Amino acid sequence: MSASTDLVRYAGRWLQVFYRPGKAFADLESGQSTAEWMSVLILVMSVVLCAGIVTLPVALNAERALIETEFQSYSDLSADQHSLILREAVQFDHRQLIGLLVMPASVCFMVAAWSVVGKHCGELIFGKPLPYGKVLPITGYASLVLVPETIVKTALVLLSGSLDPPIHPGLFLDDADPETLWILFLPGVDFFGVWFLFLLGLGLARTFRGSATLAWLVLGLVWGIWIVIRRTIELLGTVYV
Repeated sequence: MSASTDLVRYAGRWLQVFYRPGKAFADLESGQSTAEWMSVLILVMSVVLCAGIVTLPVALNAERALIETEFQSYSDLSADQHSLILREAVQFDHRQLIGLLVMPASVCFMVAAWSVVGKHCGELIFGKPLPYGKVLPITGYASLVLVPETIVKTALVLLSGSLDPPIHPGLFLDDADPETLWILFLPGVDFFGVWFLFLLGLGLARTFRGSATLAWLVLGLVWGIWIVIRRTIELLGTVYV
């Protein structure tokens, strides 16, 4: 079978992840290859990298605005010095290059981290061993959610000019007290993150022949703990920095 035929077959299965995930994971279980889930990873990484390139002007503008704000604390700088610093700040250099490379690398880290979590949570819940060779394709399929997520967030970044557009339940609670516990941690509950966990739990449950509900509960608990830890660190940073 040619590589182009394989890609067409893979693409059909990838699309099923979005509208028939149960069928997609069933097909994946019956016949998957390393080339397939690696192709998924390359696809997602490519989309994320392209999004980083497209939104780079917004990032440079944000850096320029931050530097202009900091200038208020340095009144001894001349106008020429201001211009030189701002000009260098908005130029593409090794810092931006490293930032762009980190974005697709973070996809690999996410897939690896959730594969470890999925494997050990699945073994703990269902009492069956499962090799990483089975877990990695499941996580790779679930990571396809990053494609629509990246497209949506890129559009929001370009429209709003903000590098961190909110996509969480807190958007619907405009009148709530911002100091309440729920409002403090809701920003960490990303809608696409919920979708990712739904797919990951479904894939693990099908492979382990277990309860999807139980898998979702355990994965959700792990994710919830991570959100609390991450948001606590962020909030403490805003207090002490």
